[in-house]
Amino acid sequence: MYLICNHKNNLTYNEVRTLKEKLKTLDTQNINLIISPSYPYIYSFIRYTIASQDISVYDDNKTGEVSGKQLKSLFVDYVIIGHVERRKYFNDNIDVLVEKIKNAHNNGLKVIYCFTSYNTDVDSSYDLIKEEYEHIKNYIDKNDLIAFEPEWAIGNVKNLNYEYINKVIDYIYKLTNRKVIYGGSVNNGTVDNLLTINNLEGFLVSTISNDIGELQIIINKMT
Repeated sequence: MYLICNHKNNLTYNEVRTLKEKLKTLDTQNINLIISPSYPYIYSFIRYTIASQDISVYDDNKTGEVSGKQLKSLFVDYVIIGHVERRKYFNDNIDVLVEKIKNAHNNGLKVIYCFTSYNTDVDSSYDLIKEEYEHIKNYIDKNDLIAFEPEWAIGNVKNLNYEYINKVIDYIYKLTNRKVIYGGSVNNGTVDNLLTINNLEGFLVSTISNDIGELQIIINKMT
């Protein structure tokens, strides 16, 4: 199983230095741990499997962008594409997502592709995911990972709809023939119920990604 720790843009340089030392105490021998730092700190986690939080659609000179060849030169393994926050705040539509997938693969990077949903209606979620998959299915590689992070579940610990999550993950599995990594309010209090979900391949976490004690509890439950 996979545990992907998305740091977003939360950590300062001194906090990264502290986290690096704490990570050495984490027992990860029975899982696949992936660290997803913000761009300035990618090289700080070079001893780990690294996922970039994003990738440019360009590979030539563009101010402020981070290219695939730059990420590859930093020994990045994966790129997260389709995260709900990139869709919501940066207008990553399906055409942009396809270009990012292509750019990642052209530079020898694997993709962690995130499907999302915006409510707990099962049928509309199925339709949304199926339509999107039709656009990307010819670009996703066998070594890529599939994730599901519903927008409504982020920061919604008390109201996680486990039955809905189970149904949608099962649908994605049948649609893509791949097990699914789940993200959205994953913590010590929700992980037991989440681990009962069929066709689950691990978790994408953010809020607790720098809490070593919480991560170890989740890893122990995963294994």
